[in-house]
Amino acid sequence: MSEQKKFIKKLMSFLKKDIDIMENLTEFKSLSVDSIKGLEQYKDFLDQLNIKSIKNLADINIEKAKEYAVEYDIDSIKIDEWHTIAKILVRAGKYKGEVARKIILLGLDNAGKTAITKTLTVKYKGNLQAFGQLLQDLLPTKGAVQDQLHVSNINITLWDLGGQKLYRKIYLREPERFFFDTSAVIYVIDIQDEERFDEALDYMERIVKLFHFLKEHPYFLVLMHKYDPELELKPRYKIFIQDLSKRVSKILTDANIEFNIENSSVYKDITVFNSFSDLVRQFANIDVFKAINTILLTHKKEIDADNIMLVDKSGIKVGESVKNEDVGKLLYGLTVTNLEELIFKGLDQVFQVNSMFFCATSLPLVEKLVILAGLHSNASIKDKLKLPLSRDLEPWLNNLVE
Repeated sequence: MSEQKKFIKKLMSFLKKDIDIMENLTEFKSLSVDSIKGLEQYKDFLDQLNIKSIKNLADINIEKAKEYAVEYDIDSIKIDEWHTIAKILVRAGKYKGEVARKIILLGLDNAGKTAITKTLTVKYKGNLQAFGQLLQDLLPTKGAVQDQLHVSNINITLWDLGGQKLYRKIYLREPERFFFDTSAVIYVIDIQDEERFDEALDYMERIVKLFHFLKEHPYFLVLMHKYDPELELKPRYKIFIQDLSKRVSKILTDANIEFNIENSSVYKDITVFNSFSDLVRQFANIDVFKAINTILLTHKKEIDADNIMLVDKSGIKVGESVKNEDVGKLLYGLTVTNLEELIFKGLDQVFQVNSMFFCATSLPLVEKLVILAGLHSNASIKDKLKLPLSRDLEPWLNNLVE
């Protein structure tokens, strides 16, 4: 099913089953108001306010409608829900469900969302301005700020929603503008701000409830952020993260939302890149990744290597065969850190990391560039990576790599 058809199906889910499928997105607003599920039993109330069409419902004075609702014993929450649905359907023609994946950065003010946005845009837009200068220039985000990224072969619209209380109220009051048609959420929690943990989780719960109402099922990446290097040896922050992770897991599990929780710090920007790479992989066909990983496992055995990984020129991990998650993170971090040397200068990287040896080399496949990296117990990894990689990878990589 195409993205456009999925988008229309999502809109149709708000309507009664006997309504014909709408192919023209601008026609939703002209439908009679009782086309929306459940509204037919409130005909007297709707007539009182002269609401005949979905467009009329979208344009109502919400406070006046709630005053009339009291006379008809209608919960004011229902008025908000109907109004939101109507606005979604009226705005349908403006949505661009098939143009780009929409990722929203959410969290309280001062949680570090803007620094994360800058970290990603510097990398994926090829901006070579010094990262330290960017950190000095950061200002609180005012309202919703959008940025366009092209990562691997995926177009992404990154929405940084400012976390000040004023703006949070706007987002919650107008969910159709900010939360509809969302592919993923990056929810940022400042682990250094203990006094606001409850507030951060309350906000998350409200967002989750809105997504449920909107029939949206975005993937959640939750970042335990500002876990800076100097905090890693302080037990209290590990306890904070453990407690927050339990509470976050309950909220998202109860809502049947797929999620991942990671620690992050802009002072160790690889933690942000690694989490974002895993997030982008959620948008691709999982069967493709399984096929690539299977081929890499076979290749690893053939060359007798301990760990190998494929990364595309955007820094997105497209396949791996590693001993465990920690080794995978280390190998990915080493590869991405040396990406500029590998891609722009064409220089192979070989060096020792503790008791292991890291090697990475650029590999042209199907007229596209990928990086093959390895982490091995001895220096022979350099020669092992030069052995031919199976041509069976090409059709699979063609689906993922730009």
